[in-house]
Amino acid sequence: MTEAGIKNSGMKITSMKKSSLLNVFMLIGIFLASCSKNHDLPNVENITKGSKWTLKIGSTPEQVYTQLQSLSAEKNFDRVAVVYRKSYVKPEDIKGIFAYYDAITLQSSSGRVDRAVIKLDHNKVDAIEMGGSLLDSIPEWPQDYPDETAIRRDDPTGVVYEKLVKIYQSQTYQDYQIVLPDKPVNWPYDPDMANYGEWAFDFIEDLGSLRYGQHSVRLYFEHNKLIKISVRYNEGQAYN
Repeated sequence: MTEAGIKNSGMKITSMKKSSLLNVFMLIGIFLASCSKNHDLPNVENITKGSKWTLKIGSTPEQVYTQLQSLSAEKNFDRVAVVYRKSYVKPEDIKGIFAYYDAITLQSSSGRVDRAVIKLDHNKVDAIEMGGSLLDSIPEWPQDYPDETAIRRDDPTGVVYEKLVKIYQSQTYQDYQIVLPDKPVNWPYDPDMANYGEWAFDFIEDLGSLRYGQHSVRLYFEHNKLIKISVRYNEGQAYN
């Protein structure tokens, strides 16, 4: 074979390799596109008429909350988020609503991150935790306050509020924000939830063979009525 022939042969082989690789990448692309098309996930469903599960379009926030309590028992979730709810700046802001929650977080708004989490159960303080990113269990908060002012385990909910008012009179804690957690649905309805146009919750269903389906739900309210239920559904694989 002449030198020119060898060069031409080499060029053909190189061209064939490039063509083969291109075909492989094209096949991979077609396969992935086919998988995506066949599964068609995540799927988003928007309901503006009728109902979805126990939730009924046109219901008031309080009615929806009752419907959520039934749904939570069926779908095994225990909280609903009040979307866009901001933190509060003083105890008086939560006077009529914090008894509907199972915890409150008191967090510094300037300087080093410092927070205390007061956990409530059966109308009294069940536990107190304090710290930054990591929390430690403590018997009372603030720890350097007298017993008549510091919040202690087993304090009744009403006493907790009274002590918070006293604590916030101190310059040390006046800048602490008060944060409420997601609403526990096994606790009574919080009327303040009606002042917010969006609620959200999630739940996971076991599909078998280590696969699961996840539902992310948004509830939209206008003029004190449920106007839309938006459900984003996706599936995933669990690994041992």
